[in-house]
Amino acid sequence: MTMPMETQEYASTAYRSDQAVELPETRAKRERVGDELQPYGAYANLNPYHRTVEDIDTVQCSESEDPEFYKENWWWDHQRLRFLNEKLGLKALILIVPFIWALLVLIGGLVLISWSIGTFLIPILPATAVVVILIILGAAWIFFSFWIIPPTTNWLMINGVGLILKPFEKTLEKKLDETLEDGCSEFNRVTGQVKFALGKGRSFEAPLVEFDAYVERVVQRGGIFYRLMFVHRYTQKQFNKTSLSNIEAEKTEVLALWDMLQRYMDVTQPLPDMPRLEPFRHLDPVTAKYDQTTGRNPRYWRDLDIEAWQKSEGAELLRSQRQHPWSRRQCKLTPQLGKVDMPTYRQQRPETASVV
Repeated sequence: MTMPMETQEYASTAYRSDQAVELPETRAKRERVGDELQPYGAYANLNPYHRTVEDIDTVQCSESEDPEFYKENWWWDHQRLRFLNEKLGLKALILIVPFIWALLVLIGGLVLISWSIGTFLIPILPATAVVVILIILGAAWIFFSFWIIPPTTNWLMINGVGLILKPFEKTLEKKLDETLEDGCSEFNRVTGQVKFALGKGRSFEAPLVEFDAYVERVVQRGGIFYRLMFVHRYTQKQFNKTSLSNIEAEKTEVLALWDMLQRYMDVTQPLPDMPRLEPFRHLDPVTAKYDQTTGRNPRYWRDLDIEAWQKSEGAELLRSQRQHPWSRRQCKLTPQLGKVDMPTYRQQRPETASVV
């Protein structure tokens, strides 16, 4: 990936909140048990706090390593917000070696202890003494394993696996790039389209306004958590397990994420003031004009004292996010549903959009 050029103009299909798009009604009910349907076009102008904090650290660390970090291999810019769908195969490939090593250390050590006790101590000691020794050594080994596994895993991945794979580095990098590209989804500000990768070279693409956004409740052992889910209104295809939306403890973090995504796609609005988008703000015409008018510091996030920010502006952002009257938002899209029939609407859809 190379740094994109300045956006000269937006496509006619770009999302504009001030232009009502007539849409066909959906055959399925939009209400979903346990999930909260989110409105379009009612902006709180709040960016997700925890993601912002994470982005500040990412951007500042990246710049300390390379001042021009954003010119390649950077997935968010003024034209496309790119992210990965969950790909079990890729995760398994990354985790398989550390997982096997951890099992080998933990289970292998316990097996070796049991074998040694059975071979050398059982013939000469009473059964009670053998059991006590087994419990003590077993517990000691478990604690020792949890202490030794992390540093030895790092050493193994760098000096073991890394050394073995070194001759195949270029081939593996190419294959990894292909795998990432195959799993790459995007929100495209210029075209107004959203694309979700399906794997094996397949994808599902449609205009943003065809997707209903929900705050999904995720029940886990620690309680109820939340994440952003997208459902294509006319095919009921569901997309929730992506790297775009983490599982959050606070619902307001997910609400702010949807608010941010809408404003990113809305070409009547400047880009959301997120740290990872900062290097590209001058390349988006609406944002460049807005920043010139407001006098925004072009290096605000990159030069920021994050600890001081968290105590002042950051704390205020978090309070605003938690206290905003989210339930009072009025959807501007819902009144447009049913104003056109599906056959007519199909003729108006972009050529790149998937069949509905």
